[in-house]
Amino acid sequence: MSSISSSSKFIKQALNKINISEEKKLEIIHDPDTIGLKLKISWVVRRGRVRKTWVLEQKFKNQSLKITIGEFPYLSIKKARKIARELKTLMANGIDPRAVKRQQKIEENENRIKERERKANDITFKELCYKYIEEYAKIYTINWKEYTDRVHTYAQVLYGKKISQIRMSDIQQIFNDISKEGKYATANLLLATLRTIFNKAIKWGLIENNPTLGIEKHKMQARERRLSYDEMSRLLPVLCGKQLH
Repeated sequence: MSSISSSSKFIKQALNKINISEEKKLEIIHDPDTIGLKLKISWVVRRGRVRKTWVLEQKFKNQSLKITIGEFPYLSIKKARKIARELKTLMANGIDPRAVKRQQKIEENENRIKERERKANDITFKELCYKYIEEYAKIYTINWKEYTDRVHTYAQVLYGKKISQIRMSDIQQIFNDISKEGKYATANLLLATLRTIFNKAIKWGLIENNPTLGIEKHKMQARERRLSYDEMSRLLPVLCGKQLH
């Protein structure tokens, strides 16, 4: 085993120069500043190269633990020492760092799975509209053609966007553009249609938030008119459930 007595020599340049032959196979350098931190230098036969690995050796509950921290030079001396101190603190508080590491790996795997699922589900708005029409609207509504035409006419600008990237400001802009033309009822209908589509996307697990939320519909005044006698004569029998002849 080798050691470096002066911490000033325990620098990247010095460690980079340390090498071993294929015959020697293993050498360990002790960090003079952090007790238990070692740089394990080994010959990797399959790759035909030298590997330098940071390892912390520490007593924990009558056990001698050897914890691999990372590979040099990708993990610097400074960072290796920082991690070693954190691990030593955990053990001083009675926490097994191996259990912490296992939990971290579990969480990392879960995050990777979630990210893969998110990317797989991150479809474009056009794809979402097609899915909504084919898998829901055509089956459960009678006005699906109106929904399709309305979205195609006024929200086509969103077709190429990933649904996760659509923001309230995008919907608000479309709503405002329609409103500027005086088509307040149309703006309201489109907003309601988009809200329904995005709500369905949430239910399908494709997105977490509905970008239409927070946009207020126009308040519409109900228009009143008097029915003619002819209209009343046709309407009353229907309301009474009788057909006059």
